[in-house]
Amino acid sequence: MYNKILSDISQQYYRENYPNDGQRFVAWYLRNIHNLDTIETKDCITDGAGDKQIDAVYIDNDASMIYIIQGKFYAGETVNAEPLREVLSSWIQIKDLQKLQENANEKLRIKINELATALEDDYEICFELITTSELTESAKADLQTFQKEISEDTTFNANLVLVDNETLKFKYDEALNKNRPYIN
Repeated sequence: MYNKILSDISQQYYRENYPNDGQRFVAWYLRNIHNLDTIETKDCITDGAGDKQIDAVYIDNDASMIYIIQGKFYAGETVNAEPLREVLSSWIQIKDLQKLQENANEKLRIKINELATALEDDYEICFELITTSELTESAKADLQTFQKEISEDTTFNANLVLVDNETLKFKYDEALNKNRPYIN
């Protein structure tokens, strides 16, 4: 998947709208997996200085779901637990939206307002760690621990999902089978 995504994000749209491969990868994911258009995708990206370990926030009103996305676009076979710790950090920070609002970048501040409204309406939060690599064995153990901790917390209804290279390929193939008007 890495080479496919690398090829896709080298297209003009991604190069002109996103300054680095990390943002391009998250944008590619939003467009190809969550089926967002170019405007929706750009609106969801919060990556940059002051992003507080949150690369994108996508609120799916149809499913009453908030997606907090952390992307890691790596060429290597495996990745350690560092990206998981970043997701855990974002989960901890979301528990205090007011403090997060004070320290976040402008794009994230806007999304925090939308996130607060969605939480008032009992939306569920899905923390997605998307990566083109596979977790190391120790990182997989950390993933299970973090998933358990997040699911048992009563602050809000949340879960943590790893979208690694294998899952990414499955989701991409699944998305291709749907009716996608901007791909002809």
